[in-house]
Amino acid sequence: MYKLQNLKDALFSPDEETRRLAVIGLSEYPIAKTKGSLFQALGDASWRVRKEAVELLSRIDFSPGMTEELVTLLRSQDNAGMRNAAVEVLVRLGEKAVPVLHPYVKDADHDVRKFIIDIMGSIGNASFVPLLIDALDDPDANVSVAAVENLGKIGDHRAVDPLLNLLDKPDVWLQYAILEALGRIAVPVQVSAIAPLAAHGLLKKAAYECLGAVGGIEAVPILLSGLGEKAKNARRAAAFALDKIRDTMPARIAEEAVDPGLRELQGTPVVELLLECLSTPDTAVRKAVVKILGVIGDKRAAGELLRGCGDYRLRSCCLQAFQAMGEIITPFLEKEYYDADEGERCIITYLCGEMGLQGCTSLLAQGMLDALPAVRKEAVVACGKLGLVDFIPDIIDLLDDFDEDVREGAVVALARLAELDKEAVEGVAEVLAFDKDPEKRRDAAHLFGALKDTERLSLLMKDEDVTVRKTAVSTLADLKNKASTGHLLMALVDEDPEVRISAALALGETAGADAVDSLLLLLKDENPWVRCAALKSLGKLKGRKALHAVETILENAEGAVMIAAIEALGEMGGGRAQGLLERALRNEDEEVVKTAMSLLARNGEQWLGKYREALILHPNWGVRNHFVKLMADLMGKEAGPYLRKALEREVDDLVKGQIRDLLERYE
Repeated sequence: MYKLQNLKDALFSPDEETRRLAVIGLSEYPIAKTKGSLFQALGDASWRVRKEAVELLSRIDFSPGMTEELVTLLRSQDNAGMRNAAVEVLVRLGEKAVPVLHPYVKDADHDVRKFIIDIMGSIGNASFVPLLIDALDDPDANVSVAAVENLGKIGDHRAVDPLLNLLDKPDVWLQYAILEALGRIAVPVQVSAIAPLAAHGLLKKAAYECLGAVGGIEAVPILLSGLGEKAKNARRAAAFALDKIRDTMPARIAEEAVDPGLRELQGTPVVELLLECLSTPDTAVRKAVVKILGVIGDKRAAGELLRGCGDYRLRSCCLQAFQAMGEIITPFLEKEYYDADEGERCIITYLCGEMGLQGCTSLLAQGMLDALPAVRKEAVVACGKLGLVDFIPDIIDLLDDFDEDVREGAVVALARLAELDKEAVEGVAEVLAFDKDPEKRRDAAHLFGALKDTERLSLLMKDEDVTVRKTAVSTLADLKNKASTGHLLMALVDEDPEVRISAALALGETAGADAVDSLLLLLKDENPWVRCAALKSLGKLKGRKALHAVETILENAEGAVMIAAIEALGEMGGGRAQGLLERALRNEDEEVVKTAMSLLARNGEQWLGKYREALILHPNWGVRNHFVKLMADLMGKEAGPYLRKALEREVDDLVKGQIRDLLERYE
């Protein structure tokens, strides 16, 4: 007891650290003996001491009486720190504080009423909504505005009509708060209720933001008008809201209801005003403005869009905007290319190919000679996308470029041109196939794949270089041609395991039952990853032989091979496979059990009852964690009783947290 008294006395020490350590020390004693001291610490002059008291009290199981005492601290007029700390503890108490808080919404002290309303909003319990709606008529303006704000924070649709009824009050502060609250609740409302406020200078921004959340097609004319606002913050809000509404519409409706109005802005001062909006640090607003500029299609935006491509956060939006603008940007890109920096030249050449700009051929010819490898690569790839067969000689020159990415880009371009000029690309591939450099022979394999020449690919599958053989096998597999099965079967005996893996996987995609026997032989391969590849393909090919082989390998397999076998069973399906998967639930390997559970779950919940008890009590916490999640996903609300029972028996904190989250979701 003497030690406890020492701790209480230490709370009066002039030294901040002594007081903080005293609060920590009080945690060792029952709350009944330390409550007064801890409440005192909530009002300490030091935020560090108050923080320790808040943390300690937040871990305590409060009784209603103690919660009432905590509420009385909100009356500490001369100690703002204590009031704020008490608010934080009450918020952290959450649902436990709900019954105690209800009566205080009508407290005689307006400051207490406001604190209570703010706490209610932070807790977010639905039972607070009627009380907060009543508080909208509070005689104190601060309290009524707090009620508005916290109804918005809770987001319950019951608040919408009462909030709309208050919009007529000539109080700008209140109206602003209502617009924000309606925007947070985001329930569609009549635009006519919001539209008048968009004409009020101080409310424009809030009105536009609200319309973006609650409005539909009727809000479009108002927001289009808002794009020309003088005030930059209102203009940005209108752009963001308009883009938000446009994104929620089906594409056809957006093209009919929004896009014509935007295109009418082409050539107007509004475009310059929108370009000014791009200076905001708010990425979401910048994206919205970029998308709108793309629909407007004004050439004045091209420069900013090009610079925007240099920002990875905006790049995709800027590219979409350029796509929407179409061929009109070709002259701009050609002019800009010669003065652009290295990054912009890459983007320009990429745009030419991505947008199919046929007018940019001279630019691409220059790009393939650029000093920067990245530009050469984008230019040559663009030539392939545009189908520029006249450039094949220039593309061939880049096959010998010193930069690997450029060489790869040249191969990609030639592969794209194979359908347009088969003879030219075939000639290139034949030369590469006999080159001394293995890389060139690999390139030949890619080109023969584009030409769909299985015979030439089969010859490269016998190449002395393993990387060439592997490329030939994977390319042949990509063709998904059953006529290739014989060649792929030959590759199963290749000396290199990577080639055998590629061939085995390919057979699962292209072959039929005729490949099963060869894949069965591969199950005896010395390389475990080859065996895994064979199992994966056997799972896809199915059949009695394959199932028997997988069953046999399960007896001695372990690690990755065991998991591959389990996954093959999942692909095969059927009663026998189901039984083998259930048997795998008794395996000692955590990953095997989890994989088996996931595969069983594909076919429903029939297996749950039989294995629920064993899996809830499984010695491995990872298995238990995976099982409760699967059970909740499969059973939904009906899993509640089993989850509660599992929670009572669970010892691992992480699994307990998972179960609590699942119970909250379904209850």
